[in-house]
Order: sequence, then structure tokens, then C-alpha cells
Amino acid sequence: MQTEGSTALKKALGKILGFFLILGIILTQLNRIFSFKYEDGIRQMEQFYRQEKGTVDVLVLGSSHAFVDIDPAVLYERQGIAAYDLCASMQSTWHTYYDLKEALKYQKPKLVVMDVFRIVENFNYSKESKLIKSVYGMRPSRDKLEAIRAGLSEEEQASAYLYFLEFPSYHSRYTDLTEEDFTDHPSKLAGYKGYYPATEVTELKRPRVEDISERYPIEEKTKEYFIRILKLAKENNIPVLLINAPYRMSEDDKRVYNSLEDLLEELSAEYPTVYVDFNRMYDELGLDFEVDFADEDHLNRTGVQKLDSYLADYLAAHYELPDRREDARFASYLCNQF
Repeated sequence: MQTEGSTALKKALGKILGFFLILGIILTQLNRIFSFKYEDGIRQMEQFYRQEKGTVDVLVLGSSHAFVDIDPAVLYERQGIAAYDLCASMQSTWHTYYDLKEALKYQKPKLVVMDVFRIVENFNYSKESKLIKSVYGMRPSRDKLEAIRAGLSEEEQASAYLYFLEFPSYHSRYTDLTEEDFTDHPSKLAGYKGYYPATEVTELKRPRVEDISERYPIEEKTKEYFIRILKLAKENNIPVLLINAPYRMSEDDKRVYNSLEDLLEELSAEYPTVYVDFNRMYDELGLDFEVDFADEDHLNRTGVQKLDSYLADYLAAHYELPDRREDARFASYLCNQF
């Protein structure tokens, strides 16, 4: 028989649980409305979760050098390669590592293609905008929290849970809200498989760095997570192709890449990895610095077509990747019509 006290206690507990349930629903809706909807990081991860299982054969990792310069539609149309750009603007290697770790929970790629531009990273933590774009698209998990912590300085570690909750980061967005924030509006680039097209045309001067032989060291934290990426791929029996997408490379960047080549030589026995520097192949690719670049860091649509046509043929020739063009499950790779 229930006593008056136990009944009252149950009612009180019910009210408390109800309160927290309502609070959770309110916070979830507020997060949905106020959340950042960046197309250069957050949306890439959100759309990745929507890919049908088993439809990503090539996982592309890295910064904007990857998601602007590698168009999965070109790879698909030319060789039937099913690729996805899981990248974010100026993404550091520690966040690239967590992107790979997250991706492997949902897809089993046959190849990882990683752009190495952020090997030149000279910070040991991430600026807030870089952290947000690299992490906020991830689903809540221990790995997401670890990814946040990896991007914070020692002094900022106490803020890790605030970034995990996300809302404290964007509660002040109320002055920037648009109608789109109140609807379940999909990414404008939802069918682009993480690709972000650049359409501008910028005339550039061709870089001349081939004679630079000096070395600048790779930051230890950058190196640590770079090796973690290679190790994680190896543990999952996934080959890694490192690329350096075409851009107006500086002399200092070249000095760091020289150290990267030394590192790859050191690691070759344990982590045999192919590295293709497209900045040595401007003529082979047929790139024209007057018309093929959107800015100093990214190709435009004409440049992308040249690079990715070559890359598609290279991947088909050097890796065992299925041609998916006759498989109806991969029809979404034709949705990229900019």
C-alpha cells in the first residue's frame, strides 16, 4: 500500500522529470534555430550523416583546399568514383583526425585522400571560428568532446563543455536570424557531397618555389595528429593518398613541405603513403594562372575540372575502386549542378 508520503514523492519526481524533459525540448529547438549553418565545415559533416551506408568509397579530408578543389561529381562522371569531401575551412590536423574517426563509424571507405595544406599550421590550438566549423556539425559523443579539447589551449580547457553544448557560443545570434533559421532548410549544397564551388576568376602570378631546399619544422602537435591519421587508416586497412592541391604556394610553405617529405621517408616502413604534390604539375594539369584560380588558395570551376579529371584517372589507375555509374544507389552523385 502506498503512503501519502510516497505518492507525494512520486508526484514531485514526475514534475522534476517533466521539467527537465520540457527544458531539453526547448534547448534542442533553440539550438536548431540559433545554430551556425556554415557551408564550409558544419554542413559537410551534417550532410555526411545523411549518406546511405556503403556509398562513400573515397573519403576526402583536409581544409578548404580539399572541399573547393575536389568535386566528387567530376570524379563520378569521369570514372564512377564515389567520393565525399569531409573537410572544414583551415582545418587543423587534430580535427582532421577526429573527422576520420567519426566517419569510420558510418562508412567504410576504400581510400582516404588527404590534402596536406594545414601541415603548415603554426598554432597548437584552434581559433574559435576554426573550432566551430570543424566540430559543431558532429553528433554528440565522447569523440566530439575530445575533438573540442584538442582544439583548445590549456587555459581554455574549462570551456570545453560549453562548446560541447554549443548554445553558449551562438546565443547572441538573435540579431542575425533569418527565416531560414526557423525552418529545416537543407544545405544549399546538399547534393554536392561536401564540395563548395568557387566561381571567381583571379589572375595570379605563378609561384617559383622549386629551388627552395631549406626546411622549416612541422609543429609537434600537427605532426602527432598527422601520424595518428596514418595509424588509424592503417588499423582499418585503408590506404592513404596525400595530395597538395594547386595554390600560390609561399616559400615558407615549401620549406615545411620539404620537412613533410622527410617525415614521410622516415615513416615509410610503418606507414607506406603516396604523396602527390600537384604544385609540381601545373603544366601537366594544363593550369593557367590567368583563368583557373578563384583566389590565391583555390581553383575555380575551370581549374577544378582540370585537376579532378587528372585525379579521377589517377585514382582509377592506382587503386581498386568500383565504377558506380551503373548502380542506382549512387545516382545522387549526379545532383551537383551548380
